[in-house]
Amino acid sequence: MNRLMFKENYSRLSVSFLFSILISCAPKVYNVEISNTMFVERENESVPLLVNKLPEFISSNIENYGIYDASTKQFLISQVIDNDIDGSPDVIIFQPQLAPNSSKLFQLIKQEKNTVEIAYCYSRIVPERIDDYTWENNRIAFRTYGPEAQRMLEEGQKGGLISSGIDCWLKKVEYPIIDKWYKGSFEGVSYHEDHGEGLDDYHVGTSRGSGGLAIKSGDQYFMSKNFSSFKTIASGPLRTIFLLNYEDWEGPEGPVKEQKTISLDYGSNLTRIAVSLKGTNNISAGISLHDNDGVIESAENNSWINYKQPHEGTELTNAIVTQDKYALGNHTSITGKPDADHVFIDLKVIDGQTIYYSGFHWSESKQFKDNMEWKSYLEDFTNKLDNPIQIKY
Repeated sequence: MNRLMFKENYSRLSVSFLFSILISCAPKVYNVEISNTMFVERENESVPLLVNKLPEFISSNIENYGIYDASTKQFLISQVIDNDIDGSPDVIIFQPQLAPNSSKLFQLIKQEKNTVEIAYCYSRIVPERIDDYTWENNRIAFRTYGPEAQRMLEEGQKGGLISSGIDCWLKKVEYPIIDKWYKGSFEGVSYHEDHGEGLDDYHVGTSRGSGGLAIKSGDQYFMSKNFSSFKTIASGPLRTIFLLNYEDWEGPEGPVKEQKTISLDYGSNLTRIAVSLKGTNNISAGISLHDNDGVIESAENNSWINYKQPHEGTELTNAIVTQDKYALGNHTSITGKPDADHVFIDLKVIDGQTIYYSGFHWSESKQFKDNMEWKSYLEDFTNKLDNPIQIKY
């Protein structure tokens, strides 16, 4: 081989070697295609990417990856969640904005996170207030009651309560208020009064509140007591999720086993409640009618019920939504007894589970213009449940 040929070959090898180094050093990128099959814009919906469907180089290091929108040259807010609490992440969720009937590519790319993301979607046990469990997002907040409150009532102590009903905390600010309101209550600032952020003046008592469960048999209703244990799974910028376990309770056909997995996503006025049940083939989720001075409405296909009522000089509208496959119908129970009047949505239990969504709109929050806009939101919500955003890995 002459010197000229040697130089040419050496040069080619050098270029090839350099190119290989550049490729190996380049950030590894993975594309997913997200499709909206509806003729409406989609936003404030969490899209879950299954970690076990992603390449190993990403799935093994998913906490260091972000969702990148090449069209805007920006990373979207995302959240990694270990749904089954086994120490390995199961999903990474994000909320894309999608035009009607459109598809869009997003990229998973390593991301340096230099800012602390606010946990708008937050939940925790509150031992400093007996043992409430509370949860919120940027629009609404809830709480329900634990075993200590039950024990106190059973032992005749003041402040106890037996109820698996769900309480509404009426907030009108986007930032988190749970910790602030509880802290304030111990410093003499009552969260039962509105100091500019909202308040808790929704009455639950022994009623179903905003989405508690019951089984109807004749004129009698059977229901669980307070949750017996809990497990917080996640809080973060896009979703909070937790488990509530209940002691077995007596139903019309024998013992009922109940466990709730409750989640609440950023931007939603409805909290998702997935219930594992044994001992019944159907169950009902109720809304308290309080003074029976409101208006009850329902969807033609029974996918939602709605109760609009006057509320301390304002207006409060509670709703329960479900998918068509779980919907059996709805009914109203009027007894005239305290905390016993409700409108219920009746739900099928399929393979030991039923899923529904409970939430509300408070007129002071200004989140919806009026009841018509709120009902339009409920219709859109149910349609989107039946037409989820499609993911192509």
